[in-house]
Amino acid sequence: MARRKVTAAPVLPDWAAVDGALRDIRECEHALTELGVDRDRRIDSVKEEYSKMALPLQNRIKKLEGDVKAYADAHRAELTGKSRTLNFGTVGYRISSRLILPASKAAEAIAALKALGRKEFIKTTETLDRAALSRQPVELLNQIGAYIQQRDEFYYDVSGENPEL
Repeated sequence: MARRKVTAAPVLPDWAAVDGALRDIRECEHALTELGVDRDRRIDSVKEEYSKMALPLQNRIKKLEGDVKAYADAHRAELTGKSRTLNFGTVGYRISSRLILPASKAAEAIAALKALGRKEFIKTTETLDRAALSRQPVELLNQIGAYIQQRDEFYYDVSGENPEL
């Protein structure tokens, strides 16, 4: 049995109905914009309230952290190893390290690493420039296995300009 494409009659009977549907879409978009503005105002208000309520707590945490560090510095000899576990947490010291290289010396460091044959320490990123490739001749695209796909896509505009009749 052969397959048949199921076709249904359009819901809108004429161009006037299509114009009415576009008007409804435009009204819905305006309503969504107003809802978005209201949402953003509410979010801003909640953020402002949070900031007011959180500031004293954040300041208290900073002060207590400073006090705990001062005490730990004064009593470092009492630590077991590099840390001490208490009922509500652990205090201690750990070694941290980071690489320091001024940004002005980065190019020199890259050149030196290349000269030493240590390219594994240099990041290189290779990506296709799709916009530039799309403007190239078809022959070049065929050589690399690419092609331009074109489709006739539906669109609508509810800008409110005078319609073409």
